Amino acid sequence: MRNMHDLAIKNGLCFVDGEFVECNIGIDGNRITYVGKAEIKGDIEIIAANMFVLPGLFNAHTHAAMTLFRGYAEGLSLRQWLEKIWDVEARLDEKAVYWGSMLACLEMLKSGVTAFADMYIHMDGVAEAVGESGMRAIIGYGMADRGDAEKAEKELEIALEVVSKWDNSFGGRLRCMLTPHAPYTCSSEFLRKVAEIGRKKNLVKHIHLSETLWEVREIKKQYGTKPAELLDSLGFLDDKTVVAHAVWLDDEEIKILAKRGVSVAHCPSSNLKLSSGIARVAEMVDSGVNVCIGTDGAASNNMLCVMSDVRIAALLQNLRKKVVKASKWLKAASENGYRAYGFNSGKISTGMLADIAIFERNLRHHPLHDPTSLIFTENCEAYHTIVDGELLVEEGIVLSLDEDRVLRNAENVARRLIEGS
Repeated sequence: MRNMHDLAIKNGLCFVDGEFVECNIGIDGNRITYVGKAEIKGDIEIIAANMFVLPGLFNAHTHAAMTLFRGYAEGLSLRQWLEKIWDVEARLDEKAVYWGSMLACLEMLKSGVTAFADMYIHMDGVAEAVGESGMRAIIGYGMADRGDAEKAEKELEIALEVVSKWDNSFGGRLRCMLTPHAPYTCSSEFLRKVAEIGRKKNLVKHIHLSETLWEVREIKKQYGTKPAELLDSLGFLDDKTVVAHAVWLDDEEIKILAKRGVSVAHCPSSNLKLSSGIARVAEMVDSGVNVCIGTDGAASNNMLCVMSDVRIAALLQNLRKKVVKASKWLKAASENGYRAYGFNSGKISTGMLADIAIFERNLRHHPLHDPTSLIFTENCEAYHTIVDGELLVEEGIVLSLDEDRVLRNAENVARRLIEGS
């Protein structure tokens, strides 16, 4: 065992293999190279006594640049909200998406989110923000053909350009995926084509599914089947598919997702805010579905704090009298997201990519009868955040970004977009 490391985290209460243990972590390059109780040293040392050390949190479904619309379309149901948002989104350009994504990266890093999955438009802007911030991400252009063959061809062309330009960029921190919007905005022919391309190119596919009861009824009316059954019949569902929301699934649909190895990005705050419903997460977990946590965009959540959504997710299942163990929720917030999108991280274990979030123990954590009860306190301020072995947040300060500059530019861009409405 080597005693000296590039970065050493010492004496933290670390979430390892589903439980909290006091130990040390050694990091060399972008990998975790030691986890244990032996004394270690580092060129950079973090004394984590009285702190929680978690695997990096993964925001499994978001639209990063929608930070620009935070608080813009309040008090609306999903369909009304979409109509208002789509109107202002039409004025977005690459510069606006860049600054909105920079604001999102700033917020996520400060809340211990080390990686995210993004489905949006003007993806060059998102990619540049990921590169500058130091975060890890998987991104895709949000496609919607709406039954128009010419539009379908153009949408696929844009999506594949993003893949060609950005996949495996920034030393592997940025990867790309295929992201058709939803079964009600994409034709069955288009979704079948996306599935074929995904298999051929070995790409992750990410799609909204069964977010609202309206969607379920619309798909049944149009196709005579349920949304998950429709996607399955098109060959869309497999172990490289992540579906967002999955609120209105019945038992048979949950079985289909489990059988195909599909992951679910659960977004409880967004589902509550847009009156979409409460997902049957406990049943998914019991069926073996890999459930991870997403915030959705800041326009339908107002925050990009994964730990806040973990708290809400756990409380909602408790309300349904379907209790899920706290340790499983912590895995949903970290390990499961990394697994869903094929990144070798999300665990504090040797050989894993060194993505780690460290939170201070505060007055809400006293007494600490069970450290996993961390999920029931509001933990949106990380003390340190490490991505790919790099210390990006130190004592709450983001080192990779100029916070004042990001805030100033994001405010200016948002004002221009909204005033144009």
